[in-house]
Amino acid sequence: MPLSCIMIHCKPGTHGEVVKEVSKMNGVKRAFEVLGAFDVVVEYEFSSLEKLGMAVYEIAKLPGVISSETLIETIL
Repeated sequence: MPLSCIMIHCKPGTHGEVVKEVSKMNGVKRAFEVLGAFDVVVEYEFSSLEKLGMAVYEIAKLPGVISSETLIETIL
């Protein structure tokens, strides 16, 4: 299955809780805090773009999430 990286920008002080909640989602291989333009990175395995879109939508609804950007693995 293809992988994606979902990079999340959080409200200050909420990144730990966001990692905890995101880690519970099906398809999440790992989630961790980072330094830089984003606060959390999620490695997500998906079977269809629809499933990926639903996961990104669920992440966007979490308390503390401001925005996200998704990178999708290319298979060459």
